[in-house]
Amino acid sequence: MPPVAPCSAVLRLDVIETPYAIARVTSILTARRFDVLTLDVGAPAGGRRRMTVELAAGDDLEVRRAVKYLHRSPDVLKVVHLPDEESHARRAAFVVIDAPAHRLPEVVTVAQAMSAEIVEAGHGRCTLFLAAEPHRVAELVTALGDFAVRDVVLSAPVRTRTLRRPGEHRHAGQGTMLNARILR
Repeated sequence: MPPVAPCSAVLRLDVIETPYAIARVTSILTARRFDVLTLDVGAPAGGRRRMTVELAAGDDLEVRRAVKYLHRSPDVLKVVHLPDEESHARRAAFVVIDAPAHRLPEVVTVAQAMSAEIVEAGHGRCTLFLAAEPHRVAELVTALGDFAVRDVVLSAPVRTRTLRRPGEHRHAGQGTMLNARILR
């Protein structure tokens, strides 16, 4: 069970905070038969709402088509496509497994190796939490393959743009915290 879609595109939208604006935006996507994998809507701030939409996209043409349709809506102020190579992505996941008490040390070892946190353990079950890149979430589920995975709960992807442009390389001493001075 791979928890991450192999071909997905993430769009960040700024939407006007009006009644039914979110419904109108989602109806645009469903009417055009876009496959919405995740949809996350933030709290209103400054008369706007930020939406993060993950689409199952076959190719770049389909992503451009979605952006074009969303730009037509009067409720949408801004649409930004966040491609993998130009953004940092994180996803939170809860993984519930069957883990008898005598196998709990194995679960702890896997959790430590994957930087996951054991949230709850008892009654033959164990719940782990991980916030990491989407491929790391898939790796955690794979690493727990010896246990019966009962449930995987994923958050919508959280993404932000990288500070560097594609192809730009960071050189030692430029933009690193090692050379920063704290002024007092």
